[in-house]
This record gives sequence, structure tokens and C-alpha cells, in this order.
Amino acid sequence: MAELAVGESILDVGCAQLPNPYLRARQVVGLDLAEMDVRPPYTDHVVGNVEAAPDLLGGRLFDSVLLGEIIEHIERPYDVLRLLRRLLARGGRLILSTPNPLGIPVVFAEYLLLRKLYYTTDHKFYFPPRWVWRLLEGSGYRVVKTAGCGVSLMGWRLPAPRSLSYQLLYVAEPAP
Repeated sequence: MAELAVGESILDVGCAQLPNPYLRARQVVGLDLAEMDVRPPYTDHVVGNVEAAPDLLGGRLFDSVLLGEIIEHIERPYDVLRLLRRLLARGGRLILSTPNPLGIPVVFAEYLLLRKLYYTTDHKFYFPPRWVWRLLEGSGYRVVKTAGCGVSLMGWRLPAPRSLSYQLLYVAEPAP
């Protein structure tokens, strides 16, 4: 996600559990329900719900907004994506990652109806790639890139085609 971020200001939503040490910007703000120590590359951390982001961030705009493994936890994803669009500076971009329900391990778990693997109660949705595109486009974005992250298997990260990757990255810009 850090490689896809642009500009001098980044908002990293949902970062407290796993802060991203690779972010490079003059201003890196974390937003999460949980507290976290503010250490480089982060310059600030705001505790609160993403749905209150405009109020919590006091009108700040960002060149990049990262939403890593969060959208599947949100009950009203269209509303949150529209809200985050308002936080993007001119020329900014949203970088979103989410599990791929068509990825190898998830398809295997679905086929066997496993409820212990890839079946967390924290997830409200699983979004296939075409539906993430629809979600983004319906929220006022234009998708400029979709990339796979491979397959994680017993601690190993294995390359895989985008369509079979467990997680997918989406880069979107506000539509004109």
C-alpha cells in the first residue's frame, strides 16, 4: 500500500494493530478505534470511528487515504467511501485492500463449508473484485488499478494471479 500512496499527506485508516513502517510522507496520520504510539513514519494519531472522520480530522485533506482490510468490517461501505472521498486533496487517491472471496484459500473453505477458517464474525461482507469496482464507482471514484497480493499459506507468501490472490489492492481516484 505504501508504494501506491502519493503526495505529502497520508491518512491511514485502521492502522493501530499493524502500523505501516513503509509510508513516506511529510504528514502521516493514523485513524483507528484503538490507541497507538505515535512513532515514525506517523506524525499524528486520532482515536475514533471512520464514520466521524471529517469531524475528528478538523477539515484536513490528504493526498492519499489508505483503507487496509477495513471495508469488509463496515456495515455501510458506500457511506464510508463517500465520506473518505471528501477527505482527499485535489489529485488524491484512495488505496483500499480487502480479502478476495475468489482467492484459493477462501474458495477451498467455502467448498468444504468450513466455519473455522476464513469465516470471522468481524467481517460483514466479502467483496468479489467486480463488486469492489461497482462499490467504488458508485461512491464517486474511478478505479485506476487492481493488484493481487499472492497467497499466504502456512507462513509462506506465494505468488498467484490477481484472480486467485487472497487479498486484492484497489487504487481509485475521485471521478470527475
